[in-house]
Amino acid sequence: MPDHDEAVAAALDAYQQHLLPHVVPDHRSEPTLAEPLIASLVEQLARYADRHDHDVHDTFTELHQQHLDRSGHDPDPIYSYRLGAQVQCRQPPAATGAEPGSPPWRGFITALATSPYGEAQCTVRVPGVSESLHVAASELEPADSLLPLPTRTAGIVTNARDAESTIVDIGARLKRAASAGLATDEQSLADLAQLTMRLSRWSGGQPDVIMRHLYNRIMRIAQEPAKQHPGPDPAARLSATEFPQGPNLVPSDDPPTTRPKPDDPPRPRRPRP
Repeated sequence: MPDHDEAVAAALDAYQQHLLPHVVPDHRSEPTLAEPLIASLVEQLARYADRHDHDVHDTFTELHQQHLDRSGHDPDPIYSYRLGAQVQCRQPPAATGAEPGSPPWRGFITALATSPYGEAQCTVRVPGVSESLHVAASELEPADSLLPLPTRTAGIVTNARDAESTIVDIGARLKRAASAGLATDEQSLADLAQLTMRLSRWSGGQPDVIMRHLYNRIMRIAQEPAKQHPGPDPAARLSATEFPQGPNLVPSDDPPTTRPKPDDPPRPRRPRP
């Protein structure tokens, strides 16, 4: 897996070299230089985006919101999350039988509500798990973003919900082709394999379990009249790489919740230290 810190440090190396070519020491060894350098780079990125008509303001807003989520300073968690936000539980749900040291479950929010007692409630979909989790917003924390994946047939995917929906679209396209007696599209098949692998690594599941979980959705779409199912916009997704995703108000198309099958038990979460 790529080292994100080293990738960022390399970007700051290049920025410092152009901006302050004769300053020694560099940001790696001098924290007092790193902070203003980062602030300057972020500001210049925003200005660059404005000059080229790229809308990144929602991204910066969500980045600030993620900082509040992690710091715990926001007294009202109902404002902490948006639909589609990628999250994990601060502590494992008791029903999962989680054990210390287990990898975390990660998912994305599909619904927001307020309990009769005024507490913010979130419905979290974990890829490959049949039953969505219903937890208080205060029990959640932001999860690391899904690593960006350039596909051959559906653009660049960086959001967990987009990854899942793209798997469904590609699977349905392959099913239609098979029903029509057409040759298998090897590029689509490779995209399907890469997406399920990437999503399973991110969520803490298994590729085959994710495919079984999505099978009914794939078949339902495959049986609909053929139409275009565009994947995520590459430019929009690439601009959001490694940042919290922007607001997404598309309602969930999750199937009715069912109990996990005995041979497909939920995986436990790792408690937060």
